[in-house]
Amino acid sequence: MAVPATTEPATTEPATISDRPSSHNDRGIEEIREVIKILKDAGIICCMVGGKTLLYYGVHRIPTDWHVCVPNDQFSNASAIFARLSDTFEPGAQIMPQIRSLIHTYPRFKQKGVNFSIFIMPAFEYFIHDLDETMIERSQNDIPYPKLEHFAQSLVSTQRWAELAALIDGMDLEEEWGTTHLQLDMPSQAERDYVEQKNIKYQSVQDQFPKANLRIGTLSKRPIDRTEKWKTLVKDKEKRIGLHLPKERYATQYRRKGSQDPRHRGRAV
Repeated sequence: MAVPATTEPATTEPATISDRPSSHNDRGIEEIREVIKILKDAGIICCMVGGKTLLYYGVHRIPTDWHVCVPNDQFSNASAIFARLSDTFEPGAQIMPQIRSLIHTYPRFKQKGVNFSIFIMPAFEYFIHDLDETMIERSQNDIPYPKLEHFAQSLVSTQRWAELAALIDGMDLEEEWGTTHLQLDMPSQAERDYVEQKNIKYQSVQDQFPKANLRIGTLSKRPIDRTEKWKTLVKDKEKRIGLHLPKERYATQYRRKGSQDPRHRGRAV
């Protein structure tokens, strides 16, 4: 069965007339480098998650906000740093709650006069433990991303199946890669605890909007055969290729057969 291509909620309000495009054709490369430097100078490691990371791994998306992931114990500090930089940053526009998402609960900052916004997110959101340099690789533009196996595992652990399917297609991953690099057996106690905590947070969001008929959703607490889930997502790569693409030339919806690793194409991410 094909998995929907949606990976994250739309989070960007239209740029105001006074906003100039961000650097690198509005990709925001120089701006995000400055964000990374600000955090590094404060002794805070970070990496990108969300749509920008999928783009790095070959998924054809046009995400605009950068989702900056920091260690859980540095989340408050990182958020406070950008709140204090009021000459450069201002609070970004709030967004409405989305299905199975806590993105609206995290601080969003917009660079003044520039079409550039970031969310600061705790590593909890992607079930990334003990974030350190060994878990990170850097793009040709020196932007930190979770290594492929760590990012894929986070999508498994947090039940982001649509994003995982997109990642499989972006990197043209095979069944053997997952069974070799991922923990696909029954969820660990830490993962089960994560589901409980996340569902409590989802319920709290829903309780805040009792009259809005909001259905925020929850993560599944039922046992999931993650090995079979992985195999199915890989097997369905061809099914996800759009009708407008010739299947004899495409291995996935994002990759031509024999195409180069998207990380080596010099894309501005």
